[in-house]
Amino acid sequence: MEHKSNRYDDFASQYAELVAAREEAGIEHDPIMPRFLTLLGDVSGLLTLDAGCGEGYVSRILARHGAQVTGIDIAASLIEIARAKDPAGSIVYQVADLSQPLPAYQSYFDLIVSHLVLNDVYDYQGFLTTLGAVAKPGGHLVLSLNTPYSYVVRGHITNYFESGKAFSYRGMAEAGVKVHFYQRTLEEYLEASVSAGFQLQHLLDIPTPEGTFTRRSDTLLPVGYQFPFFMILSLRKPCV
Repeated sequence: MEHKSNRYDDFASQYAELVAAREEAGIEHDPIMPRFLTLLGDVSGLLTLDAGCGEGYVSRILARHGAQVTGIDIAASLIEIARAKDPAGSIVYQVADLSQPLPAYQSYFDLIVSHLVLNDVYDYQGFLTTLGAVAKPGGHLVLSLNTPYSYVVRGHITNYFESGKAFSYRGMAEAGVKVHFYQRTLEEYLEASVSAGFQLQHLLDIPTPEGTFTRRSDTLLPVGYQFPFFMILSLRKPCV
C-alpha cells in the first residue's frame, strides 16, 4: 500500500480560506451539514469530540448549539487557526494523532462527530479504534465522508478495490491545497467500525445537486444524472 503523509499543516492558510468561504455562505448552502445536524438532534450539554476538527468549522457550529466541544486534529497549524477563531475559549482544542490511543479520554464522550475526515486517514482502523475507546457506552458517532463508490464515477480512480492507494483531491489541489485521500471500500470502513465496537444505525446518501460542484470533463455521469458524492454514517456504541 502507498502511504503518503497528509500534510494539511503545509497548506493551512489556503485550506482555512476554503472553509471560510463555505462558512460565510451559511450551512443552508452546504450539501451535507443540514442533514448532519438533523441526524445529531439536540446536542445541548453533550460532551462532544470533533475528530479531525481542522480549523474548527464544525466545532463552532456545535458549540453554538450548546455542545461542550473538544476539537482534536493532527495539524498544529489548523489548531492554531481554530483557537484564533474562538477568542472566548469556549472550545477545547488539542493537537493529537487520533490513529493512536488517547487514554486521557477513555469512555469520555457522549457524541463524536467527524466531518469529511475519514477518507484522508491512512490508518483508518486505528482512527476508528480510538473513537470507539473514547466513546461512552451508548455514545453516538456520526461520520460524513466522500462516498467511496463516487471516486470511480467522478473519474478519480479506475479500480475501486485498490485499497490504500493515495490519490489527489484535484479540486482542492487547484485551490492550492495539495492533499490527498486514500481509497477504501465501504465494506472496509464498516468492518473497521464494527471492530471498533460500534453498531451501524443509519446510512444516509447525500444528494449532490447539479451545479453544487464544478463538473469535470472526466466525470462519468452525464449532465442531469444524480449520484451521491457524500454519505453520512450514524453509529452507536452499545451500552454495557
